[in-house]
This record gives sequence, structure tokens and C-alpha cells, in this order.
Amino acid sequence: MTTREYLCWHFSRMGARLKIQEPGVRQGEKVRIDAGRDRDGEFIGVRCRDGAVPEIPDVRPASRHLVLMVRDGDDKNKFLLGRDERYWFAAAVPGDGVHDVRTAIASLRPTEVEGRNAIRQGEWFFVPAPEVHESALVIYRNEPLSRGGGSKPHICQEGMRRFGLTVMVSSAYPNGITVLVPITIPPASLSMR
Repeated sequence: MTTREYLCWHFSRMGARLKIQEPGVRQGEKVRIDAGRDRDGEFIGVRCRDGAVPEIPDVRPASRHLVLMVRDGDDKNKFLLGRDERYWFAAAVPGDGVHDVRTAIASLRPTEVEGRNAIRQGEWFFVPAPEVHESALVIYRNEPLSRGGGSKPHICQEGMRRFGLTVMVSSAYPNGITVLVPITIPPASLSMR
């Protein structure tokens, strides 16, 4: 069985169509994974740098998840791939302790949400806050959440923010541009030389 057949078989076990794409990773990347759609439907696209070897340590067909590991020399890059309620997703997973889907999901869970009733959506975790009064904070509706760097944004139905940085996003600047607040300098502090 070739590497391509091996990968396609494992992806098909969880109900995904795999497109192995030509190496075209960005500088510094070893692997690039994208979920997309073409005329044949949804797919997960994988691009590996030349010399990188992809492996599948674990597949869970019932939950539609798998762990993809890409070896590049001594480096092991691991990803949790699967299907949420509507879409295929890919999330890089940290740590050497990841060897199956269960440990991959656990590695994504931040320590801040341990013991709390958090809702996982891909690599994002949402914590309900019923004790917070809506009148005290601004509720943002249908807010896009993204890690930047070309990651596909999730849409959060309702969210509250106590602090943060405002950015403007457009197709020309998909990662956003920070909104700078103009600073007024009093004339007494200016000097000419």
C-alpha cells in the first residue's frame, strides 16, 4: 500500500475525502492542512514539505476524528482532524504526550477551563458565564474568532469582552490592522531644533 493509499483509506474511515496537494507550504512550515470544497464536495487538503512523512496514529470513525502526525527528521508535528457539527477542521496539537484522539483533544483543553462546563468547538473552548449580567457588558453577536495566519474563523453566536485590541479586517488584510488611537500632544511639549 502506497503512502497516498494508506492516508486516503484512514481519512475515508472517518468519512472524509483527502486531497494530497503539491508541496506549497509557507516558509518555516512543514505541513499545511486546509478544509475546503470543490465540485466533488468537501475535502481535507494536506501539503507536506518534501521529505516529511505523514502517519495516522489513531482514527475514531464513530466520532469522525483522527490524529495526523508528520515526521520531519526528529520533529513530530501532530494535528487533530475531524468534523464538528457542520464542517471539517484541523487543529495543531501540542506536546509529546499526544498519541491518540483522546489525548489530542485533552491537549487542546486550556488549564483555565479545567473543572468548568466548557464547550469545545474545534480548538476553541467557550465557558458559559451565567453570573455575568448582560447590562454590565457589551454582548457581541455573530463575532468572528480567528487565530490569524490564514486560519478559518469560527463565528461565536454571543460573546462578551472585558478588554481587548480592536482590529479592522478586510480581504486585503485578513489578519487585521490594529486601530490606532490618535495621540494629541500639547503644544507646550513640542520643541523645534
